[in-house]
Amino acid sequence: MAKYQVIGNITASIIVGEYEADSPEEAIEKAEEDKNAFWMPTLCHQCSNEVNLGDVFETEAEEI
Repeated sequence: MAKYQVIGNITASIIVGEYEADSPEEAIEKAEEDKNAFWMPTLCHQCSNEVNLGDVFETEAEEI
């Protein structure tokens, strides 16, 4: 019998940055061009155990 690791995909959100713009699309473009935008968030070990990031919306299994 094979052994599988089941993964639950979740959603979460962060503030990438704040931008003055004439439209949401322009604000997104400015964020994409901003080298200081916060695109790679991480959680420390303690926070990852304490923070509820959201509901599982999809599952997948990988053989291990």
